[in-house]
Amino acid sequence: MKKIMIIIFFTTLLLLTSCEERLSNMEPSVVDNVYDNVYGVEPEHEKIEMPGTNVGNEPLNNESDIEINPQDLTEEDGSGDEKHEEEEDDDVLVVFESKIPESIAKNIKYDKYDVPTDYLLILSTTLNIREKPATTAEIIGKAHNFEKINLISEVKGEYLNQYKSDSWYKVTFKKGDTVQTGYIFAKLAEPRTFQFRKMVEGINSLKDEIDSNSTAYISNYQNRVGVAPLHKGRTQDDFGTMRYQSAPAYYEAKLNSGFRYISDGTLVSVLDETDSFYKVRTLNFEGEYYVQKKYVSFRESVEKLTKVVVVDRRNQNEGVFEYIDEKWNLISYTYATTGAKAAFKLPTDLGNYMVIEKVNRFLYLDDVTKAISGYAPYGIRFNGGAYIHGVPVGFIHKDGKRIDPGMQEYLHTIGTVPLSHKCVRNYTSHAKFLYDWTEVGKSAVIIIE
Repeated sequence: MKKIMIIIFFTTLLLLTSCEERLSNMEPSVVDNVYDNVYGVEPEHEKIEMPGTNVGNEPLNNESDIEINPQDLTEEDGSGDEKHEEEEDDDVLVVFESKIPESIAKNIKYDKYDVPTDYLLILSTTLNIREKPATTAEIIGKAHNFEKINLISEVKGEYLNQYKSDSWYKVTFKKGDTVQTGYIFAKLAEPRTFQFRKMVEGINSLKDEIDSNSTAYISNYQNRVGVAPLHKGRTQDDFGTMRYQSAPAYYEAKLNSGFRYISDGTLVSVLDETDSFYKVRTLNFEGEYYVQKKYVSFRESVEKLTKVVVVDRRNQNEGVFEYIDEKWNLISYTYATTGAKAAFKLPTDLGNYMVIEKVNRFLYLDDVTKAISGYAPYGIRFNGGAYIHGVPVGFIHKDGKRIDPGMQEYLHTIGTVPLSHKCVRNYTSHAKFLYDWTEVGKSAVIIIE
């Protein structure tokens, strides 16, 4: 009986460890990589017609994974029959004028969409745009859930008792062929901006660090190098970093020292070494640490940083920079969607990461059944199983076969709220642009907030 159990165990182990290879052999045109531990089902597979330059101008269908409080989102601005105090129009509180720093050359190489540097994200199913900042003013337009509208300023307008606020946003929007100016009550939308200055600070700090030190990166994708020890009996350290796909970063050059986790893909400067450890530093957090040599990779590590994608987790957008003729150039800026903190999902971690590899497509699995559900195109892996990629595509299942319906370009939810499984979603054309443009060994991904 014992001998039979041993045979069954090793047979099962062989089947599990050869799963990825078997999938690759079955579908070489689709499978470049399978990430089955974090990346799961993507609910947004439906074909969505591409809008024009006025992105997101059509209403969305309700999506089960978007949590919105209906009490705060009303078509009539929450005015009802209440009495309000009406303030003078254009009493400006804040002017929104995000500018590219003078040290950066604007050299746009991808411009498929007309993206404002300051915009208002609509967080209501249907929202009125009024001629003046008051509920008694004429309605001159409608905005819809997750639409992004050019933002000019915040002004003081009519006071709404229900919200205890008199803040309104002044916006411009396109109605037909005409650009109009209007007002939206501030509590029903969220201002967004491109933090170009913070992005530039990040890329300059990383370039200085790489130029001044020997650079490597942490390598433990899917725990292939080795499972990190538990941290005080837990799978997360005191800072929230997960054990999975991480290396232990010890405070002293010995295995019985205290440690924290440092995740796969993290760029590190190698300061010194012992027989068993590299002494490293990362810009992701303070301090110097000792990491076992097996977790530190110099393979195609960055010696000269020339290309960086900076993803802004708070604003759900990204800027793309290239170092040309001794100067950073902004070559693209667009919307993006990062990872959510939810069941079967993980947030996209802040920090500085290596562009580790590029895959034309990779499969993702259903969260519950673990069956192959679809694929994501033009993947750029930078942290564990986190990729920058295009719009996910769900397979059509018919007669026991998986049918690829073809890549799709656009989703209304890109650039709105975190939704993905740790990855960074882009419009597919922009993911393709980055896929062709990035170079392993010269490129990095920075996640800011």
